[in-house]
Amino acid sequence: MKIKKHIRLQLVGWSIYWLLLLTINILFFKKKVYGTPLLILWTILFTFCGLIVFYLLTKFYNWLIIKKIDTVLSVIYIITISFIGAYTWGLFEPIISWIINPDINQLDISWDINSRRTFPFTFVVAFFSILYYFSKLLEESNAHKEIKSMNKEENSNLNDTISVYLKNDIVLLPFKNIVKVSINGNYSSIVDNRNIKYELKKPLVKWENDLPKSTFLRIHRSTIINKNFIEKIEPWHNYTYRIRLNNSDIPEEVSRRYAIMIRKELNL
Repeated sequence: MKIKKHIRLQLVGWSIYWLLLLTINILFFKKKVYGTPLLILWTILFTFCGLIVFYLLTKFYNWLIIKKIDTVLSVIYIITISFIGAYTWGLFEPIISWIINPDINQLDISWDINSRRTFPFTFVVAFFSILYYFSKLLEESNAHKEIKSMNKEENSNLNDTISVYLKNDIVLLPFKNIVKVSINGNYSSIVDNRNIKYELKKPLVKWENDLPKSTFLRIHRSTIINKNFIEKIEPWHNYTYRIRLNNSDIPEEVSRRYAIMIRKELNL
């Protein structure tokens, strides 16, 4: 299962934070209070509490994205609520210490903001919150762009077709499946990639204007071919060429008028 980008960023970020917190605690702060096993347990539980607080805050951030609140105003909201979340997170510290350290006989929960190290925690929560908000916002934007692109491609696919006659039926034929268009009296004869022939009352000049120039080449006053179906090009008399198309035993002749353009187009 593919993990979303904003979740991957959070997993990496919180893992780095946990390792930094553990390293700092072991080297500087809590080594005298706890043994190493208890210190690791304390750090895991404290980080887990931070994740719970952060998860609850993300519900509010998702609401900001859904309601399309102004970005600057959203950041102000995020920093404000991060302060509240950080203070709540800080309250877990004495509770965890009391649970894992038998030497603590009572809970020392102070409601003073500074005693809960609220300001450093606010920075941490705000950092992860803004990271979450913008990565989720970017993901939502990319999803909308992808949907628009898919819709555009579907519309484009519909536009890149033409209605042609097959006996008494009208068939919607994609341009990309057309191998060759040639003149047959007052009608155009169209051959597709399955070697099926269609007819349409349409002059070749009109075909030349309607077909994508990046894919189709006019090689004769009566013939246009699809470059993607060229199998082989053979030099022919008077500095012209013969072109063999896929699934066709009869080569197509290039007139002298179009031979120069063919040489430039196909780098011959």
